[in-house]
Amino acid sequence: MDLKEARQIALGLAGRLPWEPVGLDSALGRVIAEPLCVGRDIPADPRSRWDGYALSCRDCESARPETPVFLEIAPGETAAGEKPGEALRGKSFRIMTGGVLPAGTDAVIPFEDAAASGNFLVFKGPVRTGAGVIAPGAEARRGELLLEQGDLLTPTRLALAAAAGKNALRVARRPRVAVLATGDELREPDRCDECAATPCNNIYLFANLVRVCGAEPVELGMAPDDPGAILRKLRKADADLVITTGGMGRGSRDFMPEVWKSLGLKIHFENLNLVPGKRSALATGGGCIFLGLPGNPWAARIVFEEIAAPVIRSFLGLERCGSFSLSARSFGSMAKKKGLYQAFEGILEIEDGACGFVPNDAGIRNDLSSFRTGMAYALLGPQCTQLAEGDTVQVKVPDLPLLAWAILNL
Repeated sequence: MDLKEARQIALGLAGRLPWEPVGLDSALGRVIAEPLCVGRDIPADPRSRWDGYALSCRDCESARPETPVFLEIAPGETAAGEKPGEALRGKSFRIMTGGVLPAGTDAVIPFEDAAASGNFLVFKGPVRTGAGVIAPGAEARRGELLLEQGDLLTPTRLALAAAAGKNALRVARRPRVAVLATGDELREPDRCDECAATPCNNIYLFANLVRVCGAEPVELGMAPDDPGAILRKLRKADADLVITTGGMGRGSRDFMPEVWKSLGLKIHFENLNLVPGKRSALATGGGCIFLGLPGNPWAARIVFEEIAAPVIRSFLGLERCGSFSLSARSFGSMAKKKGLYQAFEGILEIEDGACGFVPNDAGIRNDLSSFRTGMAYALLGPQCTQLAEGDTVQVKVPDLPLLAWAILNL
């Protein structure tokens, strides 16, 4: 099946999850489930922009160099958070930054610009109405849209919500994504001294990719190449999406299709025109989506980025947030067969704001050194058979949320 068609099928099966209330202190990285509008003007009252003197512009509108106006400085002061008094005609009032202007005043002169004579301020010209004043609604007007449904809650957006008087928000429930690795050869990383054993890094790779996508991983661990053992693991999965690795080939030890049949799942596709990752499949049953990935971590990571990550975004209501890619200049040539999507792993380099992609010389490799340096990949479409050095290519970086500081040299 064509990769784009497969992605659309998967997205069509992934509806937005219900919302839940979350306090602002634990809402970072969540997705708001409803629009947030301002319930009142912010600020609600006129406030001082700086430390100075509040006054009524009418009291000094006749001031001229030859006929200055003297305004008495009233005792006391108004600080931020204090209720102001009422202004008296012909007087000025000390006020601190953020203080609410006394009723009847409409301008603030900063201390450093004020001309004082004893207990009076001296004005040799009129003062502009609104000078030094933060007007009501200057930051946000009542009814103004602050956050849209589906916005990712960043530190700045949470600060906006707090400024709007919210201490909790309705957010999309985190999708629960179960991860199961299958294979007789798999062992925990610290138990790989056995003959023919392979350290199982898939459960760590995909659990953490799930976290980076904003979902909650449900780690099912490992299962041998035994349909009964795999079936028992999958029946325990309380999840919205189940990701399995391994068992998707056509060999005598590939049991995932048999297990899916035992679970009564409906299979939507069993192959992709994607290299690596051709033997990947999607099924549904019991209100859950099942995504079967190859056992090879590199191949499986590509399919995760192209299908699983969009499904998780759809669960969260992040339809407006597509798969992020960077436009880069290729520092090597790439060639492939027509009719297939092919992913080329490599390294993204950014220097002086320009992006470059260095494809691995050996093409598709499965060794650890290749996986270590394969921080990025370029996906060439079915009609493309050759990309020359110097051509522009779109590059994806699955680890970008956590690599951004290092990649961007921040």
